[in-house]
Amino acid sequence: MKSLEIKNKKSFMNRFLMKEEFDDFLLKEAVIMTSNMYTINGIENRDYYDNDEDIIKEESPYDYATWRKMRPIIQTLIRGKHTPVSMKITMYLKPDLAKEVLEGDAGVVDYLIINLHYSQNGMNITTGLAYREFTMDKDQEKLWDAYVTALIGDE
Repeated sequence: MKSLEIKNKKSFMNRFLMKEEFDDFLLKEAVIMTSNMYTINGIENRDYYDNDEDIIKEESPYDYATWRKMRPIIQTLIRGKHTPVSMKITMYLKPDLAKEVLEGDAGVVDYLIINLHYSQNGMNITTGLAYREFTMDKDQEKLWDAYVTALIGDE
């Protein structure tokens, strides 16, 4: 697990909200505090698609909503004259990309996680892994930390 400080918040948020760089992620949860508090649970509601398997496979192939789908909603919530008071966004890398990031060895890893925290004091991203079982091996964490560090860039 690694915590990365985002130094240039404006540049990073432009990339995060306006570009496709994070579209390989799924939104687990977002809590955004502006003039109101908004909490978004990213779990897909399959009933919305009337149990049509073809539509579910196309529109909602994962348990959680894609960042590509949720990004415009988040943009709408934080757009305005005032910056948000705080934000916490938890995202998972799409499971089918985990093997690629972990160099073919997803092993006991369920999710590759990033947590974005923003407040008036600053912004950081914390990496994490969700394991199916206990392991002492930290190689997967190192690969994930390196991937996220490269994704964030030199902010």
